[in-house]
Amino acid sequence: MQLSIVIPAHNEEATVAGVIAGHRDVARSLASSFEVIVCDDGSTDGTWAVLESSRDTCPELRLVRNPSRAGIPFTMKRLYADARGDWIYFAPADGQVPAAALGPMWESREGAALVVGRRIPRRDPAGRILIAQVYSAILRWIFRLPVHDIDSVKLYRAEDLRAVPPRSRSNFFEAEILIELCSSGRTVREIDIPHRPRIAGHAKGVTPVDALLALRDVVAFTVGWCARRFALVGAPRPPTSPPDPPVGPYSR
Repeated sequence: MQLSIVIPAHNEEATVAGVIAGHRDVARSLASSFEVIVCDDGSTDGTWAVLESSRDTCPELRLVRNPSRAGIPFTMKRLYADARGDWIYFAPADGQVPAAALGPMWESREGAALVVGRRIPRRDPAGRILIAQVYSAILRWIFRLPVHDIDSVKLYRAEDLRAVPPRSRSNFFEAEILIELCSSGRTVREIDIPHRPRIAGHAKGVTPVDALLALRDVVAFTVGWCARRFALVGAPRPPTSPPDPPVGPYSR
Protein backbone atom coordinates (compact mmCIF):
# COMPACT_ATOMS: atom_id res chain seq x y z
CA MET A 1 0.00 0.00 0.00
CA GLN A 2 1.35 3.41 -0.95
CA LEU A 3 -0.28 5.79 1.51
CA SER A 4 -1.91 5.82 4.95
CA ILE A 5 -3.74 8.96 6.07
CA VAL A 6 -4.12 9.00 9.84
CA ILE A 7 -6.55 11.33 11.61
CA PRO A 8 -7.07 11.69 15.37
CA ALA A 9 -10.51 12.99 16.32
CA HIS A 10 -11.98 14.18 19.61
CA ASN A 11 -15.42 15.83 19.56
CA GLU A 12 -15.22 16.79 15.89
CA GLU A 13 -18.68 15.71 14.72
CA ALA A 14 -19.15 18.88 12.62
CA THR A 15 -15.94 18.60 10.61
CA VAL A 16 -14.63 15.04 10.52
CA ALA A 17 -16.85 13.78 7.68
CA GLY A 18 -15.67 16.58 5.40
CA VAL A 19 -12.05 15.95 6.35
CA ILE A 20 -12.40 12.27 5.46
CA ALA A 21 -14.14 12.99 2.15
CA GLY A 22 -11.59 15.63 1.18
CA HIS A 23 -8.61 13.40 1.88
CA ARG A 24 -10.29 10.47 0.12
CA ASP A 25 -10.64 12.51 -3.06
CA VAL A 26 -7.08 13.87 -2.94
CA ALA A 27 -5.58 10.44 -2.15
CA ARG A 28 -7.43 8.85 -5.08
CA SER A 29 -5.74 11.34 -7.41
CA LEU A 30 -2.25 10.76 -5.96
CA ALA A 31 -1.78 7.14 -4.88
CA SER A 32 -2.50 3.80 -6.50
CA SER A 33 -3.54 2.40 -3.12
CA PHE A 34 -4.30 4.08 0.19
CA GLU A 35 -6.22 3.89 3.44
CA VAL A 36 -7.72 6.46 5.78
CA ILE A 37 -7.52 5.57 9.49
CA VAL A 38 -9.42 7.63 12.03
CA CYS A 39 -9.13 7.15 15.78
CA ASP A 40 -11.97 8.50 17.89
CA ASP A 41 -10.22 9.56 21.07
CA GLY A 42 -13.07 9.10 23.56
CA SER A 43 -15.43 11.63 21.99
CA THR A 44 -18.54 12.56 23.99
CA ASP A 45 -20.49 14.05 21.06
CA GLY A 46 -21.67 12.39 17.84
CA THR A 47 -18.22 11.90 16.31
CA TRP A 48 -18.37 8.09 16.36
CA ALA A 49 -21.78 8.01 14.66
CA VAL A 50 -20.49 10.34 11.94
CA LEU A 51 -17.43 8.13 11.45
CA GLU A 52 -19.51 5.01 11.08
CA SER A 53 -21.74 6.66 8.49
CA SER A 54 -18.65 7.78 6.55
CA ARG A 55 -17.88 4.15 5.76
CA ASP A 56 -20.66 4.22 3.16
CA THR A 57 -18.86 6.83 1.04
CA CYS A 58 -15.25 5.90 1.81
CA PRO A 59 -14.54 2.16 1.49
CA GLU A 60 -10.87 2.90 2.24
CA LEU A 61 -11.82 4.03 5.76
CA ARG A 62 -10.71 2.11 8.85
CA LEU A 63 -11.93 3.11 12.30
CA VAL A 64 -10.43 2.61 15.74
CA ARG A 65 -11.66 3.93 19.04
CA ASN A 66 -10.25 4.76 22.45
CA PRO A 67 -12.86 3.94 25.14
CA SER A 68 -11.94 7.14 26.97
CA ARG A 69 -9.84 10.13 26.06
CA ALA A 70 -6.19 9.07 25.93
CA GLY A 71 -4.72 12.24 24.43
CA ILE A 72 -2.80 13.04 21.27
CA PRO A 73 0.50 11.25 22.09
CA PHE A 74 -1.15 7.87 22.77
CA THR A 75 -3.61 8.26 19.89
CA MET A 76 -0.99 9.23 17.32
CA LYS A 77 1.36 6.43 18.33
CA ARG A 78 -1.54 4.00 17.93
CA LEU A 79 -2.36 5.38 14.48
CA TYR A 80 1.26 5.27 13.33
CA ALA A 81 1.54 1.67 14.53
CA ASP A 82 -1.67 0.64 12.73
CA ALA A 83 -0.78 2.33 9.42
CA ARG A 84 0.13 -0.05 6.59
CA GLY A 85 1.24 2.39 3.89
CA ASP A 86 4.77 3.07 2.67
CA TRP A 87 4.03 6.73 3.45
CA ILE A 88 2.06 8.00 6.45
CA TYR A 89 0.33 11.38 6.42
CA PHE A 90 -0.99 12.93 9.62
CA ALA A 91 -3.95 15.33 9.31
CA PRO A 92 -6.12 16.86 12.06
CA ALA A 93 -9.88 16.34 12.11
CA ASP A 94 -10.75 20.02 12.61
CA GLY A 95 -10.50 20.88 8.91
CA GLN A 96 -8.09 23.78 9.40
CA VAL A 97 -5.54 22.23 7.03
CA PRO A 98 -7.24 21.69 3.65
CA ALA A 99 -6.96 18.21 2.20
CA ALA A 100 -5.36 19.80 -0.88
CA ALA A 101 -2.23 20.42 1.22
CA LEU A 102 -1.39 16.73 0.82
CA GLY A 103 -0.79 17.22 -2.93
CA PRO A 104 2.34 19.42 -2.83
CA MET A 105 3.69 17.51 0.16
CA TRP A 106 3.29 14.24 -1.75
CA GLU A 107 5.09 15.71 -4.77
CA SER A 108 7.99 16.80 -2.51
CA ARG A 109 8.55 13.42 -0.85
CA GLU A 110 11.18 11.84 -3.12
CA GLY A 111 14.46 11.34 -1.27
CA ALA A 112 13.02 12.60 2.00
CA ALA A 113 12.26 10.82 5.26
CA LEU A 114 9.78 13.53 6.28
CA VAL A 115 7.94 16.42 4.66
CA VAL A 116 6.46 19.01 7.05
CA GLY A 117 3.73 21.46 6.06
CA ARG A 118 4.35 25.00 7.31
CA ARG A 119 1.02 26.73 7.90
CA ILE A 120 1.22 30.14 6.17
CA PRO A 121 -0.42 32.21 7.50
CA ARG A 122 -1.51 30.37 10.62
CA ARG A 123 -5.17 31.04 11.47
CA ASP A 124 -5.19 30.42 15.21
CA PRO A 125 -5.61 32.72 18.24
CA ALA A 126 -2.61 35.01 18.76
CA GLY A 127 -1.68 33.47 22.11
CA ARG A 128 -1.57 29.97 20.67
CA ILE A 129 0.56 31.12 17.74
CA LEU A 130 3.01 32.90 20.06
CA ILE A 131 3.47 29.83 22.27
CA ALA A 132 4.03 27.63 19.21
CA GLN A 133 6.54 30.05 17.72
CA VAL A 134 8.57 30.30 20.93
CA TYR A 135 8.53 26.51 21.37
CA SER A 136 9.62 25.93 17.77
CA ALA A 137 12.31 28.62 17.93
CA ILE A 138 13.88 27.12 21.05
CA LEU A 139 13.98 23.63 19.55
CA ARG A 140 15.33 24.96 16.25
CA TRP A 141 18.13 26.76 18.08
CA ILE A 142 19.12 23.85 20.31
CA PHE A 143 18.93 21.09 17.70
CA ARG A 144 19.60 23.12 14.51
CA LEU A 145 16.35 21.98 12.94
CA PRO A 146 15.42 22.96 9.35
CA VAL A 147 11.72 23.23 10.31
CA HIS A 148 9.70 26.20 11.58
CA ASP A 149 6.26 24.63 12.17
CA ILE A 150 7.24 21.68 14.31
CA ASP A 151 3.77 20.44 15.31
CA SER A 152 2.11 20.79 11.91
CA VAL A 153 0.91 18.12 9.47
CA LYS A 154 3.56 15.65 8.36
CA LEU A 155 4.20 13.10 5.64
CA TYR A 156 6.56 10.37 6.87
CA ARG A 157 8.28 7.60 5.03
CA ALA A 158 7.03 4.71 7.16
CA GLU A 159 10.40 2.93 7.23
CA ASP A 160 12.14 6.01 8.61
CA LEU A 161 9.37 6.80 11.09
CA ARG A 162 9.61 3.33 12.62
CA ALA A 163 13.40 3.57 12.83
CA VAL A 164 13.14 6.30 15.49
CA PRO A 165 10.41 5.25 17.97
CA PRO A 166 9.83 8.11 20.45
CA ARG A 167 10.16 7.62 24.18
CA SER A 168 8.32 10.78 25.17
CA ARG A 169 4.79 10.38 26.50
CA SER A 170 3.90 14.06 26.12
CA ASN A 171 3.17 16.32 23.15
CA PHE A 172 6.94 16.54 22.65
CA PHE A 173 6.92 13.13 20.97
CA GLU A 174 6.49 14.53 17.41
CA ALA A 175 9.40 16.92 17.93
CA GLU A 176 11.47 14.02 19.26
CA ILE A 177 10.87 12.08 16.04
CA LEU A 178 11.84 15.12 13.99
CA ILE A 179 15.04 15.68 15.97
CA GLU A 180 16.10 12.05 15.71
CA LEU A 181 15.49 11.99 11.95
CA CYS A 182 17.60 15.14 11.49
CA SER A 183 20.32 13.92 13.85
CA SER A 184 20.66 10.67 11.92
CA GLY A 185 21.28 12.55 8.67
CA ARG A 186 17.94 11.82 7.04
CA THR A 187 16.46 14.43 4.73
CA VAL A 188 13.66 16.55 6.18
CA ARG A 189 11.85 19.15 4.07
CA GLU A 190 9.35 21.87 4.91
CA ILE A 191 6.95 23.41 2.41
CA ASP A 192 4.32 26.13 2.79
CA ILE A 193 0.69 25.03 2.98
CA PRO A 194 -2.57 26.95 3.53
CA HIS A 195 -4.34 27.13 6.87
CA ARG A 196 -7.94 28.06 7.66
CA PRO A 197 -9.73 29.34 10.76
CA ARG A 198 -11.60 26.75 12.78
CA ILE A 199 -15.24 26.72 11.67
CA ALA A 200 -16.74 24.48 14.36
CA GLY A 201 -15.91 22.87 17.68
CA HIS A 202 -13.27 24.07 20.08
CA ALA A 203 -9.49 24.06 19.92
CA LYS A 204 -8.16 21.45 22.33
CA GLY A 205 -5.01 23.43 23.14
CA VAL A 206 -2.44 22.45 25.75
CA THR A 207 -3.36 22.26 29.42
CA PRO A 208 -0.92 23.31 32.18
CA VAL A 209 -0.40 19.63 32.98
CA ASP A 210 0.36 18.90 29.31
CA ALA A 211 2.86 21.76 29.27
CA LEU A 212 4.64 20.49 32.38
CA LEU A 213 4.85 16.97 30.98
CA ALA A 214 6.24 18.30 27.70
CA LEU A 215 8.79 20.43 29.56
CA ARG A 216 9.92 17.38 31.53
CA ASP A 217 10.36 15.38 28.33
CA VAL A 218 12.17 18.23 26.56
CA VAL A 219 14.67 18.57 29.41
CA ALA A 220 15.24 14.82 29.73
CA PHE A 221 15.64 14.37 25.99
CA THR A 222 17.96 17.37 25.63
CA VAL A 223 20.24 16.16 28.43
CA GLY A 224 20.45 12.70 26.86
CA TRP A 225 20.95 14.10 23.36
CA CYS A 226 23.77 16.41 24.49
CA ALA A 227 25.40 13.58 26.44
CA ARG A 228 25.43 11.39 23.33
CA ARG A 229 26.94 14.20 21.26
CA PHE A 230 29.69 14.90 23.81
CA ALA A 231 30.44 11.19 24.09
CA LEU A 232 30.90 10.96 20.32
CA VAL A 233 33.17 14.01 20.25
CA GLY A 234 35.29 12.78 23.16
CA ALA A 235 35.50 9.14 22.13
CA PRO A 236 39.10 7.96 21.58
CA ARG A 237 40.01 7.34 17.97
CA PRO A 238 41.44 3.96 16.93
CA PRO A 239 45.25 3.93 16.76
CA THR A 240 46.75 4.66 13.38
CA SER A 241 48.92 1.94 11.88
CA PRO A 242 52.62 2.88 11.52
CA PRO A 243 53.71 3.64 7.97
CA ASP A 244 55.24 0.87 5.91
CA PRO A 245 59.05 0.87 5.84
CA PRO A 246 60.57 2.39 2.70
CA VAL A 247 61.27 0.07 -0.15
CA GLY A 248 63.92 0.58 -2.81
CA PRO A 249 67.65 0.84 -3.37
CA TYR A 250 68.07 3.47 -0.67
CA SER A 251 66.20 1.61 2.09
CA ARG A 252 68.25 0.30 4.98
